Amino acid sequence: MSFKKTFAIVVLLFLMSSVIAQEKGKTDTFNITGHTMRFPQHPSKWGFRIAAGLSMVKPPKDLLENAIQAPLVNIHMVFGLPWKFSLEGDVTTIVVSNQMALGPRLGFSVKDFSFNIGYDMAFVYGQLRQFGFDNNTKVWIGYPNISLGYKLKKMAFTLKMEAVTLINVVQSSGENDIVRTKNYFNGFTAAVYIEQRLWKDHIFIIGFKDNYEKFYWPTWMLFTTFNRFYHIPELSFSWIL
Repeated sequence: MSFKKTFAIVVLLFLMSSVIAQEKGKTDTFNITGHTMRFPQHPSKWGFRIAAGLSMVKPPKDLLENAIQAPLVNIHMVFGLPWKFSLEGDVTTIVVSNQMALGPRLGFSVKDFSFNIGYDMAFVYGQLRQFGFDNNTKVWIGYPNISLGYKLKKMAFTLKMEAVTLINVVQSSGENDIVRTKNYFNGFTAAVYIEQRLWKDHIFIIGFKDNYEKFYWPTWMLFTTFNRFYHIPELSFSWIL
């Protein structure tokens, strides 16, 4: 299924679910505060939430002859800390390439608006030993980020932006090793997340993200050498468990 078709189907299902949720929610007192995942409001102290979902990515054809057909599997976690701090963790995988990220957040709220600032440290591990390849990649990436959100009673909207800094790269092809230790700016990302209550306390999240980067982490194991920035769109959807 193409990226555009997947996008259209997910949006249609999301809009239908929104209408159903609004009809069912006419007499209840539900408030999305305290039930979100991407919205930058500070979670309750020692509170823990986890979401699971999938991401569809369409990389440029000069990076890959065909778009990645398999979706990226994602697990996202939030843990509340004292003094308006929180901790967020993220695991994303397509088996041959995997990213694990962890970082603190400092959040503030004013009425229905919230924002936070944070810094994630991510480790990427990828290996490709099929189709005649014998490649292995280990990368450390820094993601300074900022999020701004606005909430309604049953929906929340979040704009998140982050810079992408490569800290350390170790690659090997067969017995040949390539090590790059110099920090450099790799690009930035911008994403919009919409969180919608479907029924009871069940929240569905849909995200639209643009990765503007030279080197996109799921493709590191291919040893791409193109020295230019690419727009790489990403569509994600997940459930808060």
